[in-house]
Amino acid sequence: MARESCDALVGHAAPKALVLLRVPRGAAAPAEADVRRAIAADRARLALPAAEIVGFRLAGPYAIELDERALDEYVAWEI
Repeated sequence: MARESCDALVGHAAPKALVLLRVPRGAAAPAEADVRRAIAADRARLALPAAEIVGFRLAGPYAIELDERALDEYVAWEI
């Protein structure tokens, strides 16, 4: 498939931040302020311009084990 065809299928959306947040298993979901800070930090790591985070979505919790610790993982992304 030609490059032009792939571009047409994918489209050109503005880059967005996506972050993983982990808390001890059973703990409350990350606070809104923590999610916004993590998204802002990811935007900086991606060299995206500073911008007001209008909104985000939060998915989870997803139970994981990491280094023998039981955690709940959340995925957040800007919208």
